[in-house]
Amino acid sequence: MADPLIVNCPADTWTKVATGVKTGQIHKFKPIDAYIVRTYRDTGNPAPTDLSDAIDFDCKSLPISSSAAIDVYLYPKNAAADVRVDL
Repeated sequence: MADPLIVNCPADTWTKVATGVKTGQIHKFKPIDAYIVRTYRDTGNPAPTDLSDAIDFDCKSLPISSSAAIDVYLYPKNAAADVRVDL
């Protein structure tokens, strides 16, 4: 496992927080109550361009578990947020 990484996610834009992963964890960091939505793509596919398949990141920690390598994207609404990524 790599060292944890703090990723700043600007408000109202998609940020890729994990690339080509099958397992890991993403934790809300600052602010802990940030309103964030999430989605993923098979690695190599284009990034999301809208919120059509976004779902709430409504917990403090988000497990990553996939049989194929995926890229994980976060979209904080209305304010920037930091997350901690453990891969």
